[in-house]
Amino acid sequence: MKGDEGLKKIIYIVLSLSVLLLVGCNSPKTMEEAFHKEMKSLKDVDDYTLVKQIEKDNVILFTSYIEGDEENNEQLNIVHFNKVNNEWFWDKTASCNDKWSGKLGDKPYIWCGTLTEPRHDIVYVGDTKANVIEVEGGIERVWYHLSENDNEEIKVVLADGSEEWLKEVIK
Repeated sequence: MKGDEGLKKIIYIVLSLSVLLLVGCNSPKTMEEAFHKEMKSLKDVDDYTLVKQIEKDNVILFTSYIEGDEENNEQLNIVHFNKVNNEWFWDKTASCNDKWSGKLGDKPYIWCGTLTEPRHDIVYVGDTKANVIEVEGGIERVWYHLSENDNEEIKVVLADGSEEWLKEVIK
């Protein structure tokens, strides 16, 4: 009987490890894999395009297409990911289609927007220069900044050196 009990334990351990291994194999190994897995799970999204992946900030810029939603289709969005125990998790998303937009919730806060005029040169969020991503051949540019501050001033420096406020904080 003792031999049978030992064999049952070994079989149980092997089966348990196999299940854990299989579950681990289904977890996204990269931020891009996590992005595609999440997008494919969204029932209302008919199509999407990964525009740019920025590894250093754990963000992906993308567009999505939903049939019948012409107003919101092809909007530029940014998603922030967190990595916990070697697994990537979709943290938050912000739409970047206006001059500025913010996604708060918890840190880091996402500030982003779209620039369509060539005269717009550099965007500052607080005192920090925002990251700018060219899309569609440089005609349209998306800027973003991850911040610890939930109420940032945002300004753009124009090609002539003058400044234009996108969002001013009144103190």
